Amino acid sequence: MISPKKQFWINFSAASIGNIFMHYDKALYLFLAPFLAPLFFESSSPLTALMLTYAIIPLAIFSKPLGALLFGLIGDGRGRRMALYITLVGMALTTALMGFLPTFSQVGWLAPLLLLVGRSTQNFFGSGEMTGGALLILEGCDKRRRTLYNGIYGSSTVFGILLASLGVTWLSMRGSIETDWRWLYWIGGATGVVGLLLRLFTKESPMKPRPKRPILPFLWEHRIPFLIVAITSGFSSANYYMVTSLLNGYLPLVSSITSAEALQANSLILGFDLLLLPLAGLFAMRFPKERLMIILASLIALFAIPLYSALPISTLLPVTLIRMVFVVLGVGFSVLLIPYYQELIPHENRYTIICLGSAVGSQIFGSSACFIGFYIFKQTGWAWAPALYLVATGLLAIASLRVAPAKMLIRRTA
Repeated sequence: MISPKKQFWINFSAASIGNIFMHYDKALYLFLAPFLAPLFFESSSPLTALMLTYAIIPLAIFSKPLGALLFGLIGDGRGRRMALYITLVGMALTTALMGFLPTFSQVGWLAPLLLLVGRSTQNFFGSGEMTGGALLILEGCDKRRRTLYNGIYGSSTVFGILLASLGVTWLSMRGSIETDWRWLYWIGGATGVVGLLLRLFTKESPMKPRPKRPILPFLWEHRIPFLIVAITSGFSSANYYMVTSLLNGYLPLVSSITSAEALQANSLILGFDLLLLPLAGLFAMRFPKERLMIILASLIALFAIPLYSALPISTLLPVTLIRMVFVVLGVGFSVLLIPYYQELIPHENRYTIICLGSAVGSQIFGSSACFIGFYIFKQTGWAWAPALYLVATGLLAIASLRVAPAKMLIRRTA
């Protein structure tokens, strides 16, 4: 008989390893985008090719919410464990197949279409992974330590992203990324098997049976928490995409920093992020979640335009420090999300609302951040133009947190 404490750490390990693998796979596309652009949009100008490559991310707008809805219903109806099996298998197969995609020189415009299909399928399966893993962990731990464990779990997210960044950086430094990028996808697909084996040993409390309900009336009944989840998670995602992805392609356009230097700095930033998350989770235990989220979102919105304005006249070290400012504030905001949502949404509907809300928010506000940021810059020529998007989403997140009625926060340990 396994003790509850030992079972908790088994669940924690299985969820974290699967989360590492999932975020490695998803991050590969973001870091490879500047190098995939000329391969899949060969006939376009460099800036247009980069914009089109990033545009594929928000174009997969339906796959992520559909996957989130499906896996949310499975997670609330048949258990977090069942949903997490399916998401991991789907991600592993899709990632392996991404390594076989033909380029524009081989099949013409069919290449970017297949790239879109592959990315959309990744979004479909990945939509239920992070939320399910977090709930598997946080629903089995002490309520007072939720932000701490969420911070540690978040470190697995960053570790997966860091592995992807290091892989892309290594190939770019070797000068072989245009020919060897496929290996990064094949390695990712193969390592998914490890996470799947570990999940055979996970356990959770039996799910209470619930009556089936039409999805639209269900969402309307829970519309306020759904919108709060969508907006706040979307803002967090937008800040992440702009720090770790947009700036890798943006800095060479507005400064003397090269793509290789931007990627090297990105790996350093992700390492800093990895170490910061548990500390942020520990720090957040001492403060009211809603109030701290409003303060952090306000600081991001306040600093965005001044710091982006400094990018063209800064060298690599000041630019890296600027990026770290957004990382610190963004990490503090992100570690509060799932614990705050747990107080907002009852257990029986939690997976569905959080999963679907996060998918919609990250897809609408987060994954479109790179494309919109480049578009605003192209139209205006202002170096600080992408910051306007960050300010707008930050103000929206603050407004959503302010309108959340205090009586909606359910202080329960489930």
